[in-house]
Amino acid sequence: MTTALYYIGRFGQIIGMWMLLVDIFTAGPLGPNPRLFAAGVVVFLGGWGLARAVRRT
Repeated sequence: MTTALYYIGRFGQIIGMWMLLVDIFTAGPLGPNPRLFAAGVVVFLGGWGLARAVRRT
């Protein structure tokens, strides 16, 4: 079970980074969308935290 949670956390990191990259590369003249950028950061950090918490136990 802990291995599955670890890989779910790593997958969350990949999804979060993908969201950040999409937001940066599709940004208009006013810059990236702050809501999508914030969501990408939250998903990335949540995945990182989950992977780190599971790895320690």
